[in-house]
Amino acid sequence: MQVDVEAALSSTIMSHSDVELVSPFGRIRLAPPTPQEDVAVSILRSDPISRKYLRFMPEQISVAEVAARRESRAKDPRILDLYAYIVNEDGSSRFVGLSGVFNIDEVNGSCEAGILVSPELHGKGTATEILYTLLKYVFEERKFHRTTFETGVDNVNMGGWLQNVAGVRLEAERKECWKEGDGKYTDVHSYAILEWEWADRIKARLEERIRARASS
Repeated sequence: MQVDVEAALSSTIMSHSDVELVSPFGRIRLAPPTPQEDVAVSILRSDPISRKYLRFMPEQISVAEVAARRESRAKDPRILDLYAYIVNEDGSSRFVGLSGVFNIDEVNGSCEAGILVSPELHGKGTATEILYTLLKYVFEERKFHRTTFETGVDNVNMGGWLQNVAGVRLEAERKECWKEGDGKYTDVHSYAILEWEWADRIKARLEERIRARASS
């Protein structure tokens, strides 16, 4: 049996471009990257607060570099980039960050998830709803078996959220894993969620957290 690899990759890329997710709670929308947000992405990725625990990112990224990165990543079937928006009461939406999955392995049903939210929304529950929406898609629509998160060991807020709020397992500590711009290295914590962990407890924990935020 012969497989047209080029056609298969093209089909995957097209399907990624069609992905648009809306949180069941109605506050968050995840959609494919667009040129209209290149300026906002440049500002977000260049923000010192955004880079505090992601020191492998360049200190500045131009709008042209954002556009080139967006176009290049859109061609890679192992990457699904999504932009995050807050949905307003009138139906309009506002760009608030980046999310998505990468290192997609269709054979083993695995991927790595990521998120970067505008600093002014840190601690306001936005990231929780974004990740809930993303994980619901990963496990319930794409039927992946496993997804991972990686964060710098020094990012205690993110690590604490993953372990204490979401109940995600700390799976490994990787020494000197991310190379920083000054040539130093960052130690990284690797977290993992299996499909049954999502279904059995993590999904419910995040839903409870989101509802509590909405009612407060």
